[in-house]
Amino acid sequence: MENNRSASVAVVGRGDTLTAALLRRLLPGPVVELTPCQAAWNEGQRYRAVVVENFSRPVRGTLSGCAAARWALSRRAGVTVVGLDDPEGRRLAAAGNGAVYAYSDGRPQADLTAKNVRLRGEWLEFEALAGNQLTRVRVPVGDAPRLYDHLAALAGALALGMPLAEAVERLNG
Repeated sequence: MENNRSASVAVVGRGDTLTAALLRRLLPGPVVELTPCQAAWNEGQRYRAVVVENFSRPVRGTLSGCAAARWALSRRAGVTVVGLDDPEGRRLAAAGNGAVYAYSDGRPQADLTAKNVRLRGEWLEFEALAGNQLTRVRVPVGDAPRLYDHLAALAGALALGMPLAEAVERLNG
């Protein structure tokens, strides 16, 4: 791995994620995928943004591997993108460790909120609300509806300054 990834966006999860693929369509510049172990290992690297997915439940009273990576990387990123529907995401957002951009399926305190989510045939549809902007999102369901992957990718793009209408147009495209 190269030493300077400060222009990169990091997605921490299991690897080969839909979120990372969507971010590559939305953002200029590289999107790298890291496992929690890789994120901890590369402690000297900085990122424009970090998006962390939580796929595993933590042992009671501790953080999952993805949450621990999110906490560590939040100190090395311009912004950390968190899901407020996850307890660990809410903890990080409340802690105020650097810039945080939050997304949710309905929580009004999030920077990006999904409204009126529904499946229509082979399409996942929802309204993306960010600030005072509301835009309809319509994406193919694929193997399974993946609302949180689409929200995380949109939130990553918005956190880095992309206008909502442009991000949704690229996502829908």
